[in-house]
Amino acid sequence: MVINKGFLSAPRSTGWRSCCAAHVGVKACLQRKACEQEEKYEIPEGPQRSRLNKEQLLPKLFDGCYFYLGGTFKHHPKDNLIKLVAAAGGQVLSRKPKPDSDVTQTINTVAYHARPDSDQRFCTQYIIYEDLSNHRSERVRQGKVWMAPSSWFIDCVMSFELLPLDS
Repeated sequence: MVINKGFLSAPRSTGWRSCCAAHVGVKACLQRKACEQEEKYEIPEGPQRSRLNKEQLLPKLFDGCYFYLGGTFKHHPKDNLIKLVAAAGGQVLSRKPKPDSDVTQTINTVAYHARPDSDQRFCTQYIIYEDLSNHRSERVRQGKVWMAPSSWFIDCVMSFELLPLDS
């Protein structure tokens, strides 16, 4: 998997290589034998939000967020998720966070890109699990530690926002 870090930290790029980084844009570039505008093939709003974020020197998408990747991952390989976490400014935890720990609950950061009216802005630690897996551990949504499927994580990256999680 090639990670287009420009999407996560967002300077506008030019040229044949960057144009063809978008999957759908590759076909158009090859058919025309010329560079097509990236915007025509981008997912609506996510890349634009990412570029604006970079231009305004705002924090990366997962700045201040920590992720524990629990279990096995087949649909979204763990190595790819780790690279996405790092590229988006997050940090990977080597141990599962304990929701009831005083240390966890006294962390004094907030998720910058969470919606201001959401209790999710106070969540800074996510336990990510493979949503296509048969293995399910107990659901966690306590204080600063929430459980989330890997598809939610990918959707956040694609839309460049911390999407709401179901209760």
